[in-house]
Amino acid sequence: MQTPVLILVVLILIACASRRPSRIEPAWSQHLKGWQKVFGLAAVIMALLIVMNPEFLALGLLGDTAFFDILVLTLSLQMHTFALRVFRSFLDLLRRALRWLGIPSLGLRYLLAVLTPIVASGVSAFQQGLHRFFGDHQRTMA
Repeated sequence: MQTPVLILVVLILIACASRRPSRIEPAWSQHLKGWQKVFGLAAVIMALLIVMNPEFLALGLLGDTAFFDILVLTLSLQMHTFALRVFRSFLDLLRRALRWLGIPSLGLRYLLAVLTPIVASGVSAFQQGLHRFFGDHQRTMA
């Protein structure tokens, strides 16, 4: 495609998007807050500039590597946010499933509360015994 046709298509898409009612927020920006919207818009504009005019870098506006570094940074932050949201959604789903199954039940909670100090004192006694044995063993070796 030639550049003027591409610019015209982009302008038509922007005009169609702006005709939507202003009180309804677009689906893609509902989860974004504050500066995330600004960075996302900057990433889209930079990507459009790269696609429309690859010689844009030759103008030296931001330099060769800095332009792509900024683009990669914004896109990686966006992907990180998406991955974090997926991970948190998975944890929330797991938590709901465990609650639905009744885990941890009141009996399991009571058992854990009673057994935790007992197991902790047992582990501590075992470690002290190991320290005594190996401490005495090292003194006899030296």
